[in-house]
Amino acid sequence: MQNRMINKLILGTAQFGSDYGANNERGKVPRKKALLILEQALENGIGFLETAPRYGNSEEIIGEFIKDNKVFFKIISKIPLCKPRDVSAFLKASLSKLNLNNLYGYLVHDFEYFSNDPKLLDELVKLKEQGKVEKIGFSLYYPKELQFLLNKRIKIDIVQIPFSIFDQRFLEYFPVLKDLNVEIHVRSLFLQGFVFKKTGEICDKMSALRPKLGVLHDFSRKLNVPIAAICLNFAVLNRYIDNVIFGVDSKDNLQENVEGLSYLQEIKSIYYELERLKEEDEDIVSTKAWSKSFFS
Repeated sequence: MQNRMINKLILGTAQFGSDYGANNERGKVPRKKALLILEQALENGIGFLETAPRYGNSEEIIGEFIKDNKVFFKIISKIPLCKPRDVSAFLKASLSKLNLNNLYGYLVHDFEYFSNDPKLLDELVKLKEQGKVEKIGFSLYYPKELQFLLNKRIKIDIVQIPFSIFDQRFLEYFPVLKDLNVEIHVRSLFLQGFVFKKTGEICDKMSALRPKLGVLHDFSRKLNVPIAAICLNFAVLNRYIDNVIFGVDSKDNLQENVEGLSYLQEIKSIYYELERLKEEDEDIVSTKAWSKSFFS
């Protein structure tokens, strides 16, 4: 079971090139440490990586590892803010940095890029037809964005969306997406590190999550299961989710997450109780507007 679930994991590399995460206190992962993380991912059988030009030099680090180790990863990258005529050039630049000839997935990094200029999608379709990318799609933040795509019957292959124990806003769309053969990739399992906070450290703006966070930590103590493992398995166990993106800051941290899959049965026993911890207030669980000051 654990080996099969490894196939659902995607290593997110935002921290390789940026201080990703509103609750990130360690900063960017140094290049040498990032290379060790990639080596550890390979040893554990993780075949997917997620990156983007917006992640600083993440693509260059991945490309260096691929070149030096002559290995193959399925890579998902994203289009930065640009004009439609520049999409092909940005893909070419990403492929060059990654030392690849094509990508598994190429996503619009922010729905606003598309809403401001829908012709971006036309360029993605062309790249797919040319065989330079296997699948195209969107990275989304809000259900209303997905609803727009569905209303317009826009054909895509992948959606990348936030999903966690507290943030289940997209859950009702999962059966619809599967009927359309759209891959569901989820991110923000740990709410950018919020789930590791103690209840006493939560500011008033997040006070609605205080009791729910307390329940999550109680489960962790009673079952003797790490918080990270509970959050990871909650996503992995969802039958509609194809891939689960998680970020780490060290190879030991990666190993802890992989070993966390061994707690699948424990999390399955409390799965429906965890579902009830969802937060309905979008302003609280949507991390797009968060900043480090949000936690002070």
